[in-house]
Amino acid sequence: MRRLAQIPLAATLAIAVAFNVVSASVLTALLQRPFPYPELSRLVLVRDSRPASGAHEGHAIAAADFFDLRSSVRAFSALTAYRGAPLVISNHGSDPQRIEGIAVTANFFSTLGVTPILGRAWSDDADAPGHDRVMLVSHRFWRARFGGDASAIGRELTVNGRQVLVLGVVRDEECYPAGVDAWVPLVMTPTDRLERSAQRLAAIARLTPGDTIGSAGAQLESTAARLRALYPATNAGRGFDLLPLRREQYEFTAPLFTFAAAAALLVLALGIVNVATVLTARHVDRAPDFAIRSMLGATRAHLGRLILGETAAMTISATAVGVIAAWPALNVLRASLPEGIARWINGWSTMRVDGEAVAVGLGVGVLMTVVIAGTLAATARRSIDAARSGARLVHGMGAGRRLIVGSQIALASSLLLCALAVVRAMDRQFAAFAAFAPDRVLRFTLTLPPSRYDTDAKVGAFHARMLETIDAVTGVEAAALVRNEPASNVPSPLVDFDRVDAPAASAADRPRADLQTVSPDTFGVLRLPVLDGRAFLGTDSVESAKVAVVSRKAADRFWPGRNPLGALIRIAADATPLRIVGIVGDIELNWYDPETRPTIYIPDAQQPSRTTAVVMRTRVDPVTVAANVRGAVARLDSTLAIGGLEPLTTSIRDSLSPVRVVDRMLATGAAVSCLLAAVGVFGVLAHAVARCSREFGIRYALGATSRSIAAMVLRDALSTGGLGLICGLLLAAVGVRVVGSALFGLITVTPGIVAAVIVGTVLLVAGAAYAPAQRASRVDAAALLRQ
Repeated sequence: MRRLAQIPLAATLAIAVAFNVVSASVLTALLQRPFPYPELSRLVLVRDSRPASGAHEGHAIAAADFFDLRSSVRAFSALTAYRGAPLVISNHGSDPQRIEGIAVTANFFSTLGVTPILGRAWSDDADAPGHDRVMLVSHRFWRARFGGDASAIGRELTVNGRQVLVLGVVRDEECYPAGVDAWVPLVMTPTDRLERSAQRLAAIARLTPGDTIGSAGAQLESTAARLRALYPATNAGRGFDLLPLRREQYEFTAPLFTFAAAAALLVLALGIVNVATVLTARHVDRAPDFAIRSMLGATRAHLGRLILGETAAMTISATAVGVIAAWPALNVLRASLPEGIARWINGWSTMRVDGEAVAVGLGVGVLMTVVIAGTLAATARRSIDAARSGARLVHGMGAGRRLIVGSQIALASSLLLCALAVVRAMDRQFAAFAAFAPDRVLRFTLTLPPSRYDTDAKVGAFHARMLETIDAVTGVEAAALVRNEPASNVPSPLVDFDRVDAPAASAADRPRADLQTVSPDTFGVLRLPVLDGRAFLGTDSVESAKVAVVSRKAADRFWPGRNPLGALIRIAADATPLRIVGIVGDIELNWYDPETRPTIYIPDAQQPSRTTAVVMRTRVDPVTVAANVRGAVARLDSTLAIGGLEPLTTSIRDSLSPVRVVDRMLATGAAVSCLLAAVGVFGVLAHAVARCSREFGIRYALGATSRSIAAMVLRDALSTGGLGLICGLLLAAVGVRVVGSALFGLITVTPGIVAAVIVGTVLLVAGAAYAPAQRASRVDAAALLRQ
């Protein structure tokens, strides 16, 4: 019967082990080994050192600076660069397909240490003009497009209107950036190589053996100082810094999943306390047994081995079950992210319960064994001493039991508060996106191939025809263009600009803002209010005066205390100034930027972008008009591929999925912790009531009533739980403040959350204490007094 009674306790520990094995697997995959590249510690990102004005800012560098660094920094054994290159495959006999691609320098794969699993890499001169009609593709694209046919290697595809040869296939795990499906050579003309103003390249370096980030950084600073002196017009105030490639996505994965790992540790602590409490209560009843063993010659070491053996049998089985259960649990977690989001998180698809995760599980098992066995051994020693002296152990809600109950409540309430804080963060982001009224918005992305749309006039003319055609689709109220739509999970391009009336002293001092290219109906489709001035008009064309609209945050930051309407700004040094004609409300684009960013809007008709998003407000369910919209675009140009044709609500749901995963992990942990705390409090009180029955009998004899006895037990439990609740709230508030600041201010504690935790904890303690209180109120005083 004793072994059967330990099954619930072993299950409690197994849950704690599974939680920690899963969290260890996640942190190992996302933080320690997000890339499978050889000597990952030697790969670093080379970035512009100016402080980022928002999360996930790219820190791109200029092409000329890149070539200067390549030739002068001896700490780099290799330096490669890349930039985004949306690709459209439009072979005859199949529908056009838009895929995620980047253009890279010829040494890109050799720098990373990547070898194609099928075919070969390109030659060292692939990024030279005339040698660039080649590409490598990801394994997932190869399976989807060619069905895994090996004969696809060496086949030509029509990419952006050009014939390109497929050379090889790259493993999905080795794709960089994660989610990219194709790589083409980055061809730069002699003029491109001299460009210092536009910063459009991302750079990755491999450190030479023996060099460190510190020594490489010193060489970078020396080169930056020389460039600042040689080119003050563009490089004044410009510098470079290094970031280990492993840490590239720390700003997202580290805070989110470290938060979840901390929750797993709380569940573990609560499980250990819970089991130790129940077993301690049982070992108190075994005091005569231990005393007899001691009188018959058993030493404390012998009793310790006995207790350790009994404890180890339970904890070993719990550890084994927990590690095994972590496998399906991790599979469920991995599948919880939509494929379109998971592919962009480095290491997500490679999460496994590997040897390190199993080692964590075994370590947790050892910790549980040592803590529980040590607690029980101490209880046994006190029981033996009490039995030998003829004394009686103090039972009831003494200081030790109060500490146990309070600690359980503290752990459970802190985890509950964290879970509610994340739930609130999710609700806040959904509410922010709800401002767009997304349930009647359809969106897709479009890239026009430069081979056929080689001038701004052609791009602008097609955009005008496309919007007019989509507006005519039944069920569409209005269609518009926006360079970066809400919930895209990518940042808007940043631009440095000058106020004509107050130009910056140097290029480094120029203000920066997000740049959005939009059409006249964009503000209406996205429900973005015009606060002052006007929106763009159909007459804002190439022939008319250059105009811009700014967001309220941009107006407040860059023109403090004055109205910027009529002010002139210049985005490039030699560009025509733009006159500000309107101020619009602020917009929250992505969950990792909960604070709105200053934004400058320019008309697509005056500066069209080949890559853009199309958003449509519909009078009916957006899904019902999607096919007609696709057909309307195909009638204009059947070679174009539109991507992500879906309701905006779907984009919002998918963009928030990483936060939702952590939300579910915390919610599960909070539910388990509350259940464990309730069971633990019930066990402590039930045992205390059983041991205090004689005291209750005396109280009855002295005039106490059943109601007063029950109230005494409840009051005792609630007072102890209240102290634990205060400690739990303080612990959670500190944790949320620390982690919340790392999570872009997304997670905060509000009075409503605190009130909900207080009410929930009171109900939990009262519910757990109800049955023991009722048992105490039904004590037979006469029978006890006769005994």
